[in-house]
Amino acid sequence: MTSIKAAHDILADVLMMRAVCLGTVTAVLVSASSALAESGWLESKRLEASEIKALCERVSDIRLLARMQMISSGNARWRRLSRQELAIEATIMGVPPLNPSRCYAIARAGAADEQERRAFEVRDFIVSTNLTSVLLVGRAYDPPPSWVDPSP
Repeated sequence: MTSIKAAHDILADVLMMRAVCLGTVTAVLVSASSALAESGWLESKRLEASEIKALCERVSDIRLLARMQMISSGNARWRRLSRQELAIEATIMGVPPLNPSRCYAIARAGAADEQERRAFEVRDFIVSTNLTSVLLVGRAYDPPPSWVDPSP
């Protein structure tokens, strides 16, 4: 019984820290820019697929926090390549094997001679009247096989 209580207490602490961190990030971002002060924070898990699709099509920016999450994910090779260069190629709705009701940011890491691509599930958006940004990303996946490289 004590191990269940201990596990419950740890989980409660983790959830509280996540809420505090996300609140802090929001406060910093909102106070840092007047454009962001008029923005709304939308969690994709609370949105319908059609709402996510509309936001995904409007994304024009990937926030620094999301970029840092991208860089720190994956194995040592990905981290090394993404520190050299990290380019966001597109934001797309998932196609199999990815979840078609989710938005993904396709990122390319590395220089021309050594590159790797990953698809990151978009978790949170920042939305204002003139800007839609990706704030947080989740798990990384291989890009869908149907993804066509936009570079020649």
